[in-house]
Amino acid sequence: MKKLINLLRGYVELAVTGAFPERLLNLCAQNRLQFWKLCWIDETSFTFRIALKDRKRLDELAQRSMCELSEQGRRGAAAVAERIIERRWGFVAGVALCFFAVSFLSRFLLVIEVTGNETVPTAVILSQLQRAGVKPGAYGPAIPEKEAANAALLGLPELSYLAINIYGTRAEVVVHEAEKKPELLDAGIPTDVVAEADGIIEDIQADSGRAMFQDGDIVAKGEVLISGELDLKEPEYSTADFGRLIVHAEGTVTARTWRTLEETIPLTVQAKEYTGEERTDRSIKILWLDLDFFQNSSISGRRCDKMTKTEQLTLFGRPWPVWLTTTTLRGYELTQHEIDREGAAAQLEEALLSRLNRQMEANGGEVLRTDFSLREENGRLTVTLLAECREDIGRTVEREGEVGRIYGDVAPPRRVAG
Repeated sequence: MKKLINLLRGYVELAVTGAFPERLLNLCAQNRLQFWKLCWIDETSFTFRIALKDRKRLDELAQRSMCELSEQGRRGAAAVAERIIERRWGFVAGVALCFFAVSFLSRFLLVIEVTGNETVPTAVILSQLQRAGVKPGAYGPAIPEKEAANAALLGLPELSYLAINIYGTRAEVVVHEAEKKPELLDAGIPTDVVAEADGIIEDIQADSGRAMFQDGDIVAKGEVLISGELDLKEPEYSTADFGRLIVHAEGTVTARTWRTLEETIPLTVQAKEYTGEERTDRSIKILWLDLDFFQNSSISGRRCDKMTKTEQLTLFGRPWPVWLTTTTLRGYELTQHEIDREGAAAQLEEALLSRLNRQMEANGGEVLRTDFSLREENGRLTVTLLAECREDIGRTVEREGEVGRIYGDVAPPRRVAG
């Protein structure tokens, strides 16, 4: 163990010559200078080893004892470091500068990772964080994590929670998205339930309010199906008008409906024919520094498609603030072509069915039967969908008035204090 310690701190092996060399040994003992590996050569000389840090002190003691010292060699880690510093000071300075740069630059943010978001785009969150001062190149220790998180959260109502954790050059942003609450109409607002579409009523259920139709009745779009106005019945032989009660009408009205949807497309379209002229340009962005390797990003005198692809550098499974952008330009000319009528009709039919299914999904309905028709006029191809459906056609609409009782022509009787 002692040998290992001597190797780590370094030592020097010396040859001592003098009339009375034992005096030097006595002085070393008196001044508590440790030495080892003492080997007498003759009566006036010997060799021994001493710690590298005690070398200058030994020179003073050698002068007092009138002895001459000659180094036989230096060993150990400290001796090696000393030789490197003396002979390769540029290398040592570079290593020191690297250590300083690493320790200093490691305090700047290079990577910002966002986790927990599903519907809110990461780019939107990063943009809001940048306004709060959290961005690549920012000095990490100077960022107040809680204050920056609160500031970013105020600009993102879609989130219910946002936390910023900084680990050296990496900032981890953890978010929780807020649950979307359905918009509810205030039950205190007077409403009617009206028909959203024409149809034949199959079932009408009034939860509140008065049903204006019965099963089997034909209704038109906009008619009041369930009224929020209730006529209060007066007792028999009463002369007082109890008036009307205005309420928030609610209920479901299931009806058979017929939907007509159309989609159209031109019979001739412009198509691109590529000329074969192509050009690729690249640029690099490092933190806030942009390095463009091209001056002009278009093909002179021609139409062209511009396709841009941006890739972020990833090392050891983590993204770094280095982006390579590749821009490809392809020249083309426009020519007129006739469309494939059968293929276009199939695409339009698919689009119409998709629209119809979305409507049925929103209304909780079902499609009973569909029929398509095709026509060509004025250079356009039109596909019409006629569908028989079963759906809830009732929609709640706010009405003018006030909640509560509205009296008729005769005022209600008043109480007389007695």
